[in-house]
Amino acid sequence: MISLADATEQIGPLQQLLVDFLHGCSNLAPSTLILSLIIAAAAIFLGIKNGLAKKVVKVSEKPTKWAWACVAVLWVVVMLNYFDRQLLAVLNQSITEGSDAIDMTQSQFGTVTSAFLIVYAALSPVGGYLADRFSRKFIILMSLVVWSVVTYMTGMSSSFGELIFWRALMGVSEAFYIPAALALITDYHRGKTRSMATGLHMSGIYAGQIMAGYGAMMAGDPCQLGWRLTFETFGFIGVAYGLIVIFFLRDPEGEEATAPEVEKKEEAQPAAAEEETKFGMGDVIKSLFSSRAFLMLLCAYAIAGFANWFLMGWYPRLLIDMFGLSEADAGPQATTWINFAKYGAVLLAAVAADAWYARTKNPNCRAFVPGIGFCLAGPCVVIAMLPALGMPIEFGLTATLALVAMQGVAQGSLDATLMPVLRSQIDERFSATGYGMLNLTSVGAGALISWLGGYLKDANVGLGLPLSVAGMLMIVCGLLFFFLPRKKQLG
Repeated sequence: MISLADATEQIGPLQQLLVDFLHGCSNLAPSTLILSLIIAAAAIFLGIKNGLAKKVVKVSEKPTKWAWACVAVLWVVVMLNYFDRQLLAVLNQSITEGSDAIDMTQSQFGTVTSAFLIVYAALSPVGGYLADRFSRKFIILMSLVVWSVVTYMTGMSSSFGELIFWRALMGVSEAFYIPAALALITDYHRGKTRSMATGLHMSGIYAGQIMAGYGAMMAGDPCQLGWRLTFETFGFIGVAYGLIVIFFLRDPEGEEATAPEVEKKEEAQPAAAEEETKFGMGDVIKSLFSSRAFLMLLCAYAIAGFANWFLMGWYPRLLIDMFGLSEADAGPQATTWINFAKYGAVLLAAVAADAWYARTKNPNCRAFVPGIGFCLAGPCVVIAMLPALGMPIEFGLTATLALVAMQGVAQGSLDATLMPVLRSQIDERFSATGYGMLNLTSVGAGALISWLGGYLKDANVGLGLPLSVAGMLMIVCGLLFFFLPRKKQLG
């Protein structure tokens, strides 16, 4: 396998360009808070000028240029979101043990991740509900402003208490982003482009995680920013990108949601044909939780979250423990291969799901794609962890990375299809709230397993144990997708 040092030498000019860019941004990082206020003021002004109420979307079977511009603009936003999440795990050693470290145990470090996930989980349904009622562009833009401030302040933290406060506040930002973004994309994209548009957007997640894997290079050689200035620099980059969001992201054209509209459906829905535009949280909860399919999706997404969030939070440390890697090598190895697998899977699954749907007009076929992925990936993850459980078998680093990367294949297929599957099973008016509820269960499971990883680590229990259990649960997750209630095939 090519070493990290060899890889960086092969891309010398590109590497130098990146170093120069990051140093340029780091010089501007102190202006982050002022720029955040300017962007927030502009968002509020535009929101008031254009109206904050969500509009009834004029349905178009053929995506417009703004439909694809929406995907492109939000790809960068979600990339930054997940870069920040993964960077914290990659720089675990620097943050807890380095020369500029914050005094904390590994259990406390796990608690920092859990604090973010708990707030993120708790507020995801709220963020989804607001995205169903108000301008999705406005919510996304304000989320980006908060994300930028919190990322900057993460680098400024001087104690465990400050760090856990700012990471918990990050949960507020991200809880409002994902439901609004996916609902906005699927407002624009209906029918045969829905999975592809969703998949392209979600591929930004994996690009961010891959990039974060090289966070040790940003903090250390060759950039030499240190972990604190690395966070501060990306806080500035995020808020500067807010200017792009202001000019190139827009809500779909429509009319103010003040009167009933009849919306053409491309899939069968349990709601009445007449589109009601005014509803309360009680109406949303009643509609969602009366659906057996929605309850099954809640269970499936929570189970998938155990493995996904554990790997995001503890995979670099697991490789350090299993193979004696340095932090600078473990970060890229832990994020590159699994996220390349996710990146490829999210695009291939999107194409497969849309093609399957176009051929059969069966809304359930999109759910079969992640079902197959999880049923295959679960056993691979369990096998990869056998050496960590004390079994007399050795796979080596390459084989372990390949086996665990199958989780990436499963997760990528899920990310490409979850929102389209959800919208085929529930009242589409409540899609953002429904996705927020799914986030609540998935991220709640992630908060539990993130804390558990630190607890087990401090108790000298190998990190391979919780990942093995998560692998077995992945099989159950896959089966749930095959047993969703059958929807009526469209003509």
